[in-house]
Amino acid sequence: MNKFIQVFIFAIALLASHTSLADGVSWNSLSAEQQKILQPKQVQWNQLPANKQQRLIKGADRWASMTPEQKLLAKQRFKRWRELPPEQRELLRERFEKFKQMSPEERSALRKKHQWFRNLPPEQREKIKQRWKNSTPEQRERMRSMTPEQRQKLRQQWMQNHAQ
Repeated sequence: MNKFIQVFIFAIALLASHTSLADGVSWNSLSAEQQKILQPKQVQWNQLPANKQQRLIKGADRWASMTPEQKLLAKQRFKRWRELPPEQRELLRERFEKFKQMSPEERSALRKKHQWFRNLPPEQREKIKQRWKNSTPEQRERMRSMTPEQRQKLRQQWMQNHAQ
């Protein structure tokens, strides 16, 4: 098992939920496939906290269920993750924690907004990014405090004014 997969499983484990069992999981109780994927952790397995063992098992199961294309995409994403500066990784971890704390409705709304943005032509996405970067903290806070309807109306107005 190469070092990449070991690091990848560890990253998935960090992002997985923080469920914890009172007792750890014995190495021998893992399936053969789980043992194969988690083999780099075998020596230290019994010293790992139970919640970390659970996250690693969950990550191994997820990895095992992926198609080759999904595994390739995951490797590419993980490579980009490793190349990020530590400050950027910490910011993303904080945002992920905030996302997990959202209600299902809030997460759904955020996903829809993200999809809307991704579907815009690149020029419009860039204009919106620049407008956000150039806005003051007060303007940003005002946008955040608007209702979804107010933001939608503002976006429509902005798009009409900048469609030229």
